[in-house]
Amino acid sequence: MFRIRSTARVPMMVATLIVGVGTSSLAQPYGATHRAEITPFGGYSWGGSFETSAFNNLSAGKLKEQSSAGWGVALSFLTSASSAAELYYLRQDTDVDFKPNGGQERTAGSMSNNYVQLGFRQDIPTQGAMHPFITGSLGINVLDPEGGDLDSSTRFSWSLGGGLRYMKPASRIGVRLDLKWMVTPVPSGTYGTWCDYWGCFAAEGTAWLNQGYVGGGLIIAF
Repeated sequence: MFRIRSTARVPMMVATLIVGVGTSSLAQPYGATHRAEITPFGGYSWGGSFETSAFNNLSAGKLKEQSSAGWGVALSFLTSASSAAELYYLRQDTDVDFKPNGGQERTAGSMSNNYVQLGFRQDIPTQGAMHPFITGSLGINVLDPEGGDLDSSTRFSWSLGGGLRYMKPASRIGVRLDLKWMVTPVPSGTYGTWCDYWGCFAAEGTAWLNQGYVGGGLIIAF
């Protein structure tokens, strides 16, 4: 009886080991061989228009940022084999067009968007070197006009996105493609008033600066 039990346990132990290894492989389809990644990147930004009423020295109308190139760098700290905390900077230099209500569109000046964001990257488990992922982040956008009467403005912003990484488990070099949707609330120039027991107040309205970005970069792992 003892020998029969012992013989029965061997296949069971082997099966358990195989299942355990298989489960581990499914949970981690590729193993991280590094702790961090730095990714310089470049791409193309578009969008960035909103309605405004008396925006500083501008009359009521519509401001629109021209589409242009963007560049930056992302620093990724791996939290697991398939996820990372990310800090990135993205800059876009662009011209701004203004179309007043009932008037002709004209160039209002030049400015830059400077996104500084902290967020996450979550890979979608796949086999092989191709790893699709999703991203999300919170941070600021420094809107910096060049010349003119407008001052730079630091505004809260956030982003959602996704992309694709090509990187083998043992490699220190890879390629990354990103697609992002970035949102920045900005003052609209429209004011509202209300009164209560404590007195009367005025508040400035908010417009939403929506931009898209697509680009690629070289991953350097260390």
